[in-house]
Amino acid sequence: MANFTRPSFLLFFLSTFIIQLSANHAPIHLRFYFHEKYRGENATSNVVATLNRPNSTFGNIVVFDNPLRAGPESNSKLIGRAQGTAVRSSFSEESALAAITLLFSEGEFNGSSISLIGLVDGSGSADRTVVGGSGRFRMAKGYVLTKIVNSTAVSLVAQYDAYILS
Repeated sequence: MANFTRPSFLLFFLSTFIIQLSANHAPIHLRFYFHEKYRGENATSNVVATLNRPNSTFGNIVVFDNPLRAGPESNSKLIGRAQGTAVRSSFSEESALAAITLLFSEGEFNGSSISLIGLVDGSGSADRTVVGGSGRFRMAKGYVLTKIVNSTAVSLVAQYDAYILS
């Protein structure tokens, strides 16, 4: 009979446990669209604080409550809201640190949320970290990739690709 030492048994147990976790928890991939209107009567985001520095948006704080839709069209199905804050956080480039809660109100994830944090650069692309969630996404981790698919003087639409382990 083989003589197992404690370290080798522990290593075997941990390896088996990690393999089981990764086999049972494939990431959930969600694609949806963030619709923001930042000018006009029905704006969904607003600057609430500014340093009033000439030729600079550094330090501006923005709050938002934007619709999440199934598609990039403004009349596509509403599936939730993106609520949060963004702070212009760089002197040298247009970037902001954003903290966002994605609240789902339709479909399989109705009543659940995902919490994100990360930078968005001047091009509008971002790679944000999932730091938690609620409902079906309780204790979630993962990441969300975003890119702008339509931008005008008053609004933008960004595609969100979320990869979530919960």
